[in-house]
Amino acid sequence: MGSSIKTTENATDKYTTYRALTGRHKLAMKHGFFFEALLIDYAVLEDRLAAFLWAAGALNDIDRFSLGNKRNKAQLLGLYSAYTGKDKLSNLKNISAKIDMVLAMISFAEKAYDGDNRYLTALHKGLHKLDLEGLKADLTELHSWREYRNEVIHGAMTKNIYSLYEELEDKAELGLNYARVIDKESQKLKRQKYIRKSVNMPPKK
Repeated sequence: MGSSIKTTENATDKYTTYRALTGRHKLAMKHGFFFEALLIDYAVLEDRLAAFLWAAGALNDIDRFSLGNKRNKAQLLGLYSAYTGKDKLSNLKNISAKIDMVLAMISFAEKAYDGDNRYLTALHKGLHKLDLEGLKADLTELHSWREYRNEVIHGAMTKNIYSLYEELEDKAELGLNYARVIDKESQKLKRQKYIRKSVNMPPKK
């Protein structure tokens, strides 16, 4: 069954949605609707992580989550496996896979690369334009944030209400802060057009 909600059609449409949702987040925080703020956090985080992976050449199409293309899929899986110890990654649809793929790229960038693979050379160079240390710290914490969010969304009715409210406001604010950090670094990476060019990926979303 297809979705009844229309998707964004262009950059202007996407920007309008982004501004509207972040505006709702501000209102939700102001008026104490922290569950709604958490929902928006998750949506924005998914989107900004996808934008980062698109700029890094891990996604051929921003709206499809298969790993890379025939020119770099093996290299991307190699980076992922070296970081996680897992041999398989069918796609980048879920948020934990997105986080781990970005962390795998950072781990790759932290070491010297003297190989001759065109994509890996471009990726290594492009990643060094970013604040890798700050991004790594936030992404590592994001895994814990994601676990908290899942516990709230999927198990709220089993939680002590006073305990539930203790961290809810802080976590709702923190989620959007993480998204802003990822967005800032993804915008830097997007300017390194040679990364996608190295594997003949479309230069525009």
